[in-house]
Amino acid sequence: MSYERLLPAAAVLAATIVAAGCGGTKTSAPVATTQVQMVKSYRFDPSSIRVKAGDTVTWTNNDNFTHTVEFDGQPDHKVERGKSISIRFSKPGSYHYVCSLHSRDMSGTVVVS
Repeated sequence: MSYERLLPAAAVLAATIVAAGCGGTKTSAPVATTQVQMVKSYRFDPSSIRVKAGDTVTWTNNDNFTHTVEFDGQPDHKVERGKSISIRFSKPGSYHYVCSLHSRDMSGTVVVS
């Protein structure tokens, strides 16, 4: 097979992967919700949320691997496969968190008003 035929096929494959959501893009606008899923592909969904002071946010692990929820300067919360962890936010502010086991790929923000 010639390289001229491979190039268009490779371009179509790359476009399909990006269109399917595998391009690694994140939404920057916080979503109003108190539920965050740890989904396959090592990510929090949504990665940025907006809640009111006094709300409790629940992270649910729907992945095949153990993850954590760790806020800057706070203890790490281990979340096994199929389990959840809930954290109450009493003060307004912006709270950055990561999965300490996969911090390169999994991070998020809780914006509390």
